[in-house]
Amino acid sequence: MSSDMDATAAPGPPHPEKPRPEAPPGWRTSDLADALYAVLNAMPDLRAAVAHRLGLNLSEVDAMQHLMAEPVGPVELSRRLHMTSASATVLVDRLEEAGHVVREPDPQDGRRRVVRPTAQGQVAVFDQIRPMVSDLVDAEDGLSARERAAVKAYLERVLDVLRAHTDTW
Repeated sequence: MSSDMDATAAPGPPHPEKPRPEAPPGWRTSDLADALYAVLNAMPDLRAAVAHRLGLNLSEVDAMQHLMAEPVGPVELSRRLHMTSASATVLVDRLEEAGHVVREPDPQDGRRRVVRPTAQGQVAVFDQIRPMVSDLVDAEDGLSARERAAVKAYLERVLDVLRAHTDTW
């Protein structure tokens, strides 16, 4: 029996860290940039795990993420998800059939419809992310107020950089 099949072997990480590609000469990096790179590379696996646990596909998880922030119309949702309006309609149909979202009249314009998560859909999403959020809060243990402020300031600058590099999309 191979060691990875041996029930007595110590379990390894569920997903080994993805290796970083070899950087070209002169590439700027730092310990913080490398750590952030590792965090960003972990996100697709997290998204896939949440999708699996919710019984959704990745596009449906992306849609729920947008809808949890604010109800939007199907056309706006299609634009945010970079898909055709027909594809977004099918996606919303699936989410509605699963009980995760409802379509209702737009309170600002009764001719339009908006899609919003149901209470069931919100509970399902929060049940999946609550343990992770709790663990992230626990990860702050041991940081001083000054260290927390420094981390927060760094992450806010990172967010500004990411948004600046996304604006050209």
